[in-house]
Amino acid sequence: MLDPRVKHEDDSKEEDLGSTLRLSENDIPFFPFFYQPFYSRSSKNLVSSSNSFLGKQRYMRCSSFCPTESYRLPPIASFFRNTGHTVKQYRKVLHISYPHKEYNIFIFSYGCLVTWGLKRTEEKQLLEQLKQFSVNPLPITEVGRFVYRYGDRVEMATHERFNIDIISLESDNAQLKLAISYGLAQSIQLESYESAVQKTIEQNSHYPEQLARKGNISLSQKEISRRMGQIFLARSSINLNSEYLAAPEYFWEHPSFEDYYNMIEKFLDISRRVTTLNQKLDVLHELFDMLTSQLQHRHSNMLESIIILLIFVEIVINLVAKIN
Repeated sequence: MLDPRVKHEDDSKEEDLGSTLRLSENDIPFFPFFYQPFYSRSSKNLVSSSNSFLGKQRYMRCSSFCPTESYRLPPIASFFRNTGHTVKQYRKVLHISYPHKEYNIFIFSYGCLVTWGLKRTEEKQLLEQLKQFSVNPLPITEVGRFVYRYGDRVEMATHERFNIDIISLESDNAQLKLAISYGLAQSIQLESYESAVQKTIEQNSHYPEQLARKGNISLSQKEISRRMGQIFLARSSINLNSEYLAAPEYFWEHPSFEDYYNMIEKFLDISRRVTTLNQKLDVLHELFDMLTSQLQHRHSNMLESIIILLIFVEIVINLVAKIN
């Protein structure tokens, strides 16, 4: 159970600096700029030589996950309240925090979550705890990695020398983090769709070549119909989710935070990615339409052959009857 009152096994190896990112082998794969030249032993803070991030900085982890199609929020809220956490419910999202701790967790009903200030071990533990509340878990969990810091304004930028996105916050306001989390959650869910569609494209890309080379394909009408149904479901999930087409309903009640969501939406190219994904789905749909037409043509030829055979049999029977 994720409980800040319990000291985790790896916490004893570092000083009590909240969720400040420290130099460790575990962090290097995700944050390549955490190595000796950018670490001050005297201050135990990260120091960046980039003009955009001069001076001593305290960077913390921010991660987004898409492990399932949806979450059951009411039992999740009860689960964390029973462990002493503070739980607030907004539209389609739970905000989970703990008194006097820096971390924030936002769990969205559509199967995504965004964590602020958790260590990697705590993130893994949280994902394990949430499995019991998952509906239709996905075979692969998409993960987005970011770091954040506090500054004098809100912005999101990519480090000039290292491929990592850094979020700057002007305060520790939970609603500010929620506004940004909406964009991060949408982006990671969209990434899950993108991966699924790309896998579908790779699985079916050889059929046009097979049709051109052999004149037929090794798929039945039933299998093609099943795959077209999967494409239709993917398209429906993307386009019937109104939050991809407009700002989430949360901002109807909190319009002052909508600009922060728009900033993330623009930075992560969510609108353009939705358009590109729909175009890929269109190509797949056209492919299966072509395969369906080819199968229908083959079926028509078979019916014609059967009719011709029946006519021939009838003629033979008539001839035999006349001869007798």
